[in-house]
Amino acid sequence: MTRWRFATLAFLGMCCVLASVAIAQNIEDGLVLYLPMNEGAGEKVHDISPMGFDTEVSDDAPTWVNADHPLFDTALEFDGESNYVMIDMEGQGADINSHADPDAGLSICAWVKVLATGVDAHNQTRQPIVMKGSGAGWEFALYVYDNFSPGMSVWDCGGSGVSEPSGGALGQDWRYQCGVFNAEDGVQVFLDGEDAPVAEAAVGGNAVCDGPRPVFIAHREDGQWLNAQIAEVRMWSRVVDIDE
Repeated sequence: MTRWRFATLAFLGMCCVLASVAIAQNIEDGLVLYLPMNEGAGEKVHDISPMGFDTEVSDDAPTWVNADHPLFDTALEFDGESNYVMIDMEGQGADINSHADPDAGLSICAWVKVLATGVDAHNQTRQPIVMKGSGAGWEFALYVYDNFSPGMSVWDCGGSGVSEPSGGALGQDWRYQCGVFNAEDGVQVFLDGEDAPVAEAAVGGNAVCDGPRPVFIAHREDGQWLNAQIAEVRMWSRVVDIDE
């Protein structure tokens, strides 16, 4: 190899490294929850975000499975009837609830492989991947609808929709679903990092709730349950852009 080619390749390699470092630093900005779900065994799921929230699983624990995916080895499978992971975010609530600030925002992303929908006998046609809220104050959810459409909801404390779009199709393969929200633009839902959202909706007239409840994976406290495999759950107290 000639010297100039070697120098050029070395320069390009260094640029790639620096770009990767920059992206990693950006991703850390505002990260308030990161559950890789890579433990592979046991009854503990670790939040490795800077927040380091405590988590617990349901008494009837979800099942560790081989994810059969090139980006991650393991996932948790939820039965759509009684399995969940709970994350207690109170005590540091200002960091996660800053989506109520019009100048901040909220982003939720997760890899999800839906196994079946409509198995929870709930009277609504959707089940949560990630959910925060109950009758004590509804807040937000990243959703899967019975027709396999991805969606995201943001509510006022009484449960009225501030912004609740859904659209597109997940199917039953692994998909990367993200929902982003801010009080100026509303909600946008993305699949697999594509530029165009599969669903979007503006903000309604109500104020976004800042409530007291923990975050749940694959469960809503009034009886919704998701039957799916889930991995790599992340949440930011800001809007994450497509490049990130």
